[in-house]
Amino acid sequence: MPTRDEPEELDRLDRLEDVELERLPSRQKRGGRKSAAIAQRGARARQREAVAARATEQGAPTGVAEIEGEAMVIAITRGQCEVELDGRELACHLPKALIEVQEIAVGDRLRLARRPDGSLVAARLLERVNRLSRPDPFLAHREKVLAANLDLAVVVTAIRKPPLSIGLVDRFLVALAHGGVPAAIAVNKIDLADGAIADDPELAELAAYERRGMALFRCSAKRGLGIAELREGLAGKTAVFVGHSGVGKSSLLKAIAPEFEVKVGAVSVMNDRGRHTTTRARIYRLDDGRTRIIDTPGIREFGLWKMSPRALASYFDDLAELATGCRFADCGHTHEPGCAVRAAVDAGALDERRYATYLRILESLDA
Repeated sequence: MPTRDEPEELDRLDRLEDVELERLPSRQKRGGRKSAAIAQRGARARQREAVAARATEQGAPTGVAEIEGEAMVIAITRGQCEVELDGRELACHLPKALIEVQEIAVGDRLRLARRPDGSLVAARLLERVNRLSRPDPFLAHREKVLAANLDLAVVVTAIRKPPLSIGLVDRFLVALAHGGVPAAIAVNKIDLADGAIADDPELAELAAYERRGMALFRCSAKRGLGIAELREGLAGKTAVFVGHSGVGKSSLLKAIAPEFEVKVGAVSVMNDRGRHTTTRARIYRLDDGRTRIIDTPGIREFGLWKMSPRALASYFDDLAELATGCRFADCGHTHEPGCAVRAAVDAGALDERRYATYLRILESLDA
C-alpha cells in the first residue's frame, strides 16, 4: 500500500494514469483490460470506498475550531488543496475522514478549521448548487465530480484540427443540463474556416444552437478574434471550459488572461486528436477579481451519470417540444407507433443527425 510519505510520486502516477485511461479504446475500458498501473489505481479507489462506507462523521477534526465563512477550492493535489478565502489563496489540508466520505472538486465550498500550529484544514463540505460530473472510470457506480457551483460552462469546440464533433457537443450539453449547469458554446479556430466565415459548413451547424437561444462565441485564440466578446460573456461568473482534447481550451484561457501561465499543447499530426496539456482542473481568477475560469483536462469520452431515457429526451429541447405530440407519454422515440419525433425526422422538420445523436446517447445509457 502507498504510504503518506509518497504524495508526489502518487500524484505523478495519477497524472500518467489519467492520460493512459483516456487513450484506451472503449472496448478495452468496458472489458476491463487495463494496465497494471490503472488496475492498481482502481484497487486504491475501491479501498477508499470501503473505508468511506465505515465513516460515520463528516465534522471538523478533533481539537480544531471551525472558521466562519466559506472558502472556494481552486486546485487539488494529493492530501491538500488550494482555496480562496477572503480574496487570498491559501493551502489547506484535506483530512482522510472528509475525502473518504465524498470526493472534493474544484469549485466546492468548504468550511475550514485551524490547527494548533496555525495551518488550515478542511472541516466540512457545503452543499453543491450544481455540478459537472461523469461516472468514475474505475467504479462505474460512483459519480466523479469534475467541477461544482458553476455559473456557466463553456463547451469549447473547433471547426478544424480536431474536426468538429456535433455529437460530442450534444453529449457535453446533456451532461451539463443534467447537472443543472447553464451552458454556452465557444467555437475556436475560426481562422481555419473555408472561405468566408459565414459560409463555413461547420459554423452553420453550430448556428442551430444559437437559433435555439444558446450563446455562441466565434473565436480564434491564435488571432485574437472574438476574445473580447467571450471575456464579456464570462464577466463576473465562475465558469468552466470543457471540450475534446486539442480544441484550444487552454489557448482561449491564455488569450483571455495572458498573465496566467497556462500550458498550451499541439494537435497530433498523425490523427488530428488533441494532446493533453491540462492534467488537473484549476480555477484562474481574472484581474477584475470577480471572474473565475476553471480549466479542465481534455476528455475524449464522456459518460453520463445516472440518467433515465425520459430525462435524456427532456435535455434535447427540440425533441422535447415535438414529444408533446407523441401518442404515448413515455415514448422513447425509437420504435413506438404514433411517435411525433420520428415523424418530424421523416418529414425533414428535425435534423436527422440530431436525432441520430439522441439515439447514440440513449444506447450508451444501457451500455
